[in-house]
Amino acid sequence: MTAPSKFAHVVYNTHRYREMIDWYTKVFEARIQHSDDRLTFMTYDDEHHRFAFANLGPLPDDPPEPRMGRGVGVNHVAYTWDGMDQLVELYKRLKAEGITPVSPVKHGMTLSMYYADPDGNLMEFQIDLMEPDAANEFMTTSAFDANPIGESFDPDELVSRYEAGQPLDDVVFRSDQEPVPIAGVAH
Repeated sequence: MTAPSKFAHVVYNTHRYREMIDWYTKVFEARIQHSDDRLTFMTYDDEHHRFAFANLGPLPDDPPEPRMGRGVGVNHVAYTWDGMDQLVELYKRLKAEGITPVSPVKHGMTLSMYYADPDGNLMEFQIDLMEPDAANEFMTTSAFDANPIGESFDPDELVSRYEAGQPLDDVVFRSDQEPVPIAGVAH
């Protein structure tokens, strides 16, 4: 089988139609390509649409709980930024909008912040900490086997130390991991 050439889009069914459109507009700085009372198509780049939202109507009397990565269905959708500067700026911009990560994690191969949309769908915003071969090798270590999720970190501490030009190894890398050089990051 031939692998796909790119990720195209994701479609969400929602009872929180306007809230979802507002959240994705703020978080991804997305623009609406088409919107009516039933469907909205949005994008953040040159693709015709990256997100679509299907309006399921008003919330029922007994509204569903936000998923927050639990239950049957998609756990999260991950997006990679080019470097620490972009991840820090993204965090600061979203925090100014009152949007904060529900789970910041040092995975080892990546540094990730998970955000929940109004329906509780999780978005992972990450940067790569390793070259692909090193990341693949790290995933075969006993440390990764013992802890395949990683460790939590404080995004505010990351931003403070990054902006002050202070070393970030203990904030970025897991305690069971040897730090590796990352472009644009002080060690």
